[in-house]
Formats: sequence, structure tokens, C-alpha cells
Amino acid sequence: MVRVHDLVELKDVEGFLSKETFPDWVYSVLREAPFVVVRRAPQMDGIIPVGIRGNHRCQRCASAINVTEIKQCFSPESIKVKEVKTSIDLINIGLIQIQNIMDDFPDLTWGPAGSVGFELVTSYPATHKNSDIDMVIRTNRILEQSVAQKIVELLNVLSINVDALLETHQGAFALAEYATNCEKLILRSSVGPKLVYHPAFQLQS
Repeated sequence: MVRVHDLVELKDVEGFLSKETFPDWVYSVLREAPFVVVRRAPQMDGIIPVGIRGNHRCQRCASAINVTEIKQCFSPESIKVKEVKTSIDLINIGLIQIQNIMDDFPDLTWGPAGSVGFELVTSYPATHKNSDIDMVIRTNRILEQSVAQKIVELLNVLSINVDALLETHQGAFALAEYATNCEKLILRSSVGPKLVYHPAFQLQS
């Protein structure tokens, strides 16, 4: 089963590229690094929504693949941040600092996504000196607000900006928003954003 944020290595790049017409940059990028990222959208009948990332923020392209086109799949939490590095020292230091923070929360799994995760998996240069670290935290339970607040507090003192998402079975919340006392939060679901009641408030009732 593949999930949003997972990086997928394609079995047959040329076969994929022949399925539809893409922007010019897609061809060169995928031939150099044949990886796509799973998008947040419904998966049906073995069809997986994916995105292709280019060298610039404006270069993003949506597509879809069949599950049979997958050669390998890498989840953010499968990336061993103490064993692989990006080309940016500040990011590498930040990843180790995040790992040290999350070691104190062993019931939560986490990993880097976005450009950082992409570069760590593919070795393709996707980061730069101003890159943030996109971080995915997965949980199968309702996370206590106090835990979210503690993690946000620790992340905020790092020397690099960290954009953390809390992924649940319903969808994702921005961790910084989850840590607030807002009664309602934006849930990023597979069918689009929704305004929902704060899940942690259920634990307090």
C-alpha cells in the first residue's frame, strides 16, 4: 500500500513518458531521476495519483500511475537521516536535531518529505540553502495537544525552519495549528481541505 508523500521509483520511465504529453522539463527530470511522489487524492482500482517535481518551485506536474508501474517505494519514515545526507550542511544538521527530538516520542513515526526527502532518496540535487525541512509525523491515535505543543516548541528553536504535518487516518493537520487552542482546524483530506473540530478536544471531554 502506498501513501501520500511516498516516493515511487518507476519501472519504465520511457513507457510512463509515452502515456501523455508533459511539459518539456518533465522529460529531462524523470530521465535523470525516475521518481514521482504520491499525491493526496483518492486511489481507486490500482491507480495512484502522483506528482512530478522539477528543479524550480513552479515546476510541478500532476499525473497518475498504475500500481504495476512501481519498481520501489520509499516512505518518509523509511529514510535513515543519520545515514544519508543532502548537499546542504544546515539541512543535515537540522535532520539530526529533529531525529534527536523525535527519539523522545517513540510511539510516533516521522520522516522528511518535500525536496529534502526527495534528495535523500534519489541523490538528485533538489535542495538549496534556503530550503525548509518538510516533516511528516504519522500517528494511528488522537495525539494529545500537549505532545503536539512540546514538539512544536522544540522544532521552533532549531536553526532551520521545519514545516511539520501530522498525518492521521483521516488526513493531515499542520502540526503548528494542531498545537493551538483553535476549536476547528483545516484537515487536508484525499478529497480536499475540510474544516473539522480539533480531534484532541475529544480527549478532554
